[in-house]
Amino acid sequence: MQIWGDDLWAQSHTGHKRKTNQDRFLVRELEDCRILLAVADGMGGEAGGDIAAQMVIDDLDAIMIGTGRYEHDLTQILSKANEKIRQRARENPDLEGMGTTATVVVVSQDTAYWSHVGDSRLYHFHTGSLTQVTTDHTFVQDLVADGTLSQKEADRHPLRNVLDQCVGCGSLKAESGRFKVMAGDRLLLCSDGLIKHVSDDSIKAVLAKGNARQSVQELIDQALHAGGKDNITVVIMDISSIKQ
Repeated sequence: MQIWGDDLWAQSHTGHKRKTNQDRFLVRELEDCRILLAVADGMGGEAGGDIAAQMVIDDLDAIMIGTGRYEHDLTQILSKANEKIRQRARENPDLEGMGTTATVVVVSQDTAYWSHVGDSRLYHFHTGSLTQVTTDHTFVQDLVADGTLSQKEADRHPLRNVLDQCVGCGSLKAESGRFKVMAGDRLLLCSDGLIKHVSDDSIKAVLAKGNARQSVQELIDQALHAGGKDNITVVIMDISSIKQ
């Protein structure tokens, strides 16, 4: 089965302001027509965010992922990567402070299983509606959750991009779950370089038309046109591309 094409596409762009791209993504075909998708957004600047992101992607690409326990298995992979990244930083003080977000999905038949840490996102586009599946693990999002801030206030808050969870940042509490998918649905994984510039309404409008390759390019173009202040990574999968 060919998994790259008009119904499944991924792309990353450095953006206009960053010198390097610390985003990483993975599209991997598993057995029995299952697909694994992942986005990792490295943090730490010169302290090796790109190394942390690549370590997570390498683990996801190399480890055998069985059937039936996807949420547990994906969370365990992220937990082990967390320890490996921390150990790498202990061995090399120049890498102290490195970490990465990680948003991972396994699509198997009519179900998407996911695990998530940080502020990269997973969206589900279904019958014209867009749902943000993951929750941003940021300081201000916690304030929204307890009612201290409104979402509009959080979107303007100076600390809106400060993470309180990342792979490599210490004790890890990955979020995980599952949801049903059907033919005609679309999944979107992205780094926050997209979200900083493109609203959910604009994302929904793009996902409502075109194929995956076209939609990925249009979303990246919109983020670049709006400033491209960060690395931008977008992965889109049409559920028609898997065996139901």
